[in-house]
Amino acid sequence: MSARLLPVALLLAAMLSGAAAAQDGEDLPRIFLEKKVYSDTAGGKRSFFETHTVEKGETLWKILQRNVPLTPDRYAELLKEFRRANPKVADPSRLAPGQELLVPSGGRREPRDDGRTVGYNVKRGDSLSEILSARGIPRRQWKRYFDAIREINASVTDANRILAGRTLRLPTDRYFAEAKPQEPAAPSIPAVTPEVAIAAAPSPALTRDVAPGPGQDVPAAGKPEAELRTPKPVSPDASVVETGKAKPTEEAVLPPARSPYRGLLSDLFLAIGEKWIERGTMYLPLPSGGDAVLQLSDFPLVRFSGGAEALIDFRGGIPPRVANEISAQWKSIRVVSLAEAGGAGDRIDRILRVSGYYSVKEGISRPVVMGETVSVSLPARWIIRRTEDSLLSGDLILLKEVPEKPDPELLAVLRYARRVGLRVLPYADAPVTMEGFLVGVQEEPSAGEIPVALAAPKTGGLPAVDFGLSLLGIAAKTGERLRLGEKGDPFRLVVSPERFFEVGGRKYVVDTGKMSPAIRSILRDSGYVVFPAGKDATGREIFRRLMKAAGVGLEERKEYLLKGGGKSGYEVRVTGAFFSLSAPPGGAGRRIVLVGRKIHSATRALLGDMGVEIVEW
Repeated sequence: MSARLLPVALLLAAMLSGAAAAQDGEDLPRIFLEKKVYSDTAGGKRSFFETHTVEKGETLWKILQRNVPLTPDRYAELLKEFRRANPKVADPSRLAPGQELLVPSGGRREPRDDGRTVGYNVKRGDSLSEILSARGIPRRQWKRYFDAIREINASVTDANRILAGRTLRLPTDRYFAEAKPQEPAAPSIPAVTPEVAIAAAPSPALTRDVAPGPGQDVPAAGKPEAELRTPKPVSPDASVVETGKAKPTEEAVLPPARSPYRGLLSDLFLAIGEKWIERGTMYLPLPSGGDAVLQLSDFPLVRFSGGAEALIDFRGGIPPRVANEISAQWKSIRVVSLAEAGGAGDRIDRILRVSGYYSVKEGISRPVVMGETVSVSLPARWIIRRTEDSLLSGDLILLKEVPEKPDPELLAVLRYARRVGLRVLPYADAPVTMEGFLVGVQEEPSAGEIPVALAAPKTGGLPAVDFGLSLLGIAAKTGERLRLGEKGDPFRLVVSPERFFEVGGRKYVVDTGKMSPAIRSILRDSGYVVFPAGKDATGREIFRRLMKAAGVGLEERKEYLLKGGGKSGYEVRVTGAFFSLSAPPGGAGRRIVLVGRKIHSATRALLGDMGVEIVEW
């Protein structure tokens, strides 16, 4: 799908950080979604914009004043941003009703230091624990500070993930002193059996008899030790047990003999940045009395950064009544049954529904589009924004199903998406074996060899001639001595032109304006073609005349489908002037496109992988 199908554009490129940061001062390609606000970076400055449809009687001043208080100086500053975002608006003082504009947004105002919080600018390599330690906060108080930081800063959902360049608001002693004490909730009184009494609404607890593995986490016990009772020994074969009942439950408990797609699901959610917990035992007190004792090796828990938790039931081993009681008692926990789920996509979708993410949207009919002159459309099964600030922090995630062995061009597109800052997690589904895996996108051995940026000189003269001849593969000769006149003539003229070349069966002499009219006339009479290349001509004009001399035709195309489309899983569209050069003896032909704007090195590398050279002019 091309960018023209998106009614409103969302620009994310400036917000994407980390490995995808602009290389050597390059501005990353714009990335579009169907939203109303976008961010752009130019000259190292980030600006925010929003879409606006001009109404009758509106002026630019009135439109801008709705977002921020205006002064003449502030208006002049915003006018510069407006012109950059709307290059097609020739006269901002004349706006037509119904006209679509991108206007500078007021953005989000940074809170000031008010004594309750202080600002801290996160630097590369910082962690919350290091920041608190540097401020002299004892380790025993870290949890309280972590919770407060998450409450104050909506962009922080995981204490292990903070982004360099962002400003965090850190709580002070005054913040905790002014915090309102929470009123204790009225305890609910569950039915008490003769055998045991359960404390009202205790937190679920997990044993710590098994040390967590790398990338895994075992939550701290929510119940005090006094509330953890020791049930009768549980059979090693039992995955779910209800304790504290006068009679054993009659509902069948099915330990999952096999967990389809388990490896894919664990790898996928760990790659997203969530916790996949599969070691230990979980005790969940139930309102009806007793505990549901769950072996996490059979029923793993996904702990999401926003606080939601998904208890994965692969085979429907948790009785429906128990599952309902768990969900009713523990608001943050949802039992996700995969017993009747389809392939990998259906299972991922069921878990994402309870993730608590700010936004999980289908990305097939309205895919992400990267770039404009060269636009790369990448449909994905899901587009995930974990928090409201995911756009600003660059935490936009695409989950995309791909073949087990993607073709080289799809891999090139996935590499391109990573280079411009998108987090794309490609996965493959093998429904016959009910397994799946994340597909690795390795850099090519030549990945470091980014094609040289080719740009036609703006002015004429010899540089424009040399550029055009080199691009067209025409040999240029310097220092040639042309003898004019017939042999035996008493007088023969010797001319040393600045450049001399032959193409299409004709001989060309380059004149940058230094030849006299008489010499030019003699050259023409002697069968040479004088090729004017003065500095008054533009580089583009000279290149067009060189192409005409070489018999090469240009074909102007708009949003031309270069690669992909259909079921390929991507589209690469280019707006520019195309031409092809025939293959020299023993060589390969060349395909070149001329575009009217600066192109990012990642885009040049992508088109290079697809056999197309790109020239800026």
